[in-house]
Amino acid sequence: MVEDLARRTDRALRTSSARDAATGAYEALRRAPEEPDLLTALASRRCWHRRGEREFACTFGGRTATLTVPRPFDGAQMARLITRVEVNVFLGDSDPILLRELQGMAQRELERLLEDEG
Repeated sequence: MVEDLARRTDRALRTSSARDAATGAYEALRRAPEEPDLLTALASRRCWHRRGEREFACTFGGRTATLTVPRPFDGAQMARLITRVEVNVFLGDSDPILLRELQGMAQRELERLLEDEG
């Protein structure tokens, strides 16, 4: 019983983290919709640092993922990429099936936020 409760609590915390990643990427895009502003905002987000003109790294818990800014720049696509990288890095020690579920949930949350805006 305790183990089941621990698993459910862990999943709830990971789900919340995935949703927070999507919401954070959306908020960054909303505050800084243009490429230079969004890239500056990304460099100041927790766990992110700039590696080059168009390359960023996200590091957390011994895991690192690199994001290359796409050309041509598309803010909504960039928010999707930021969300995907954050979920992979922050929650990457999850079971692969759970990680796919968290990725999907985060992407759906981001899409919902983007649609509500438009």
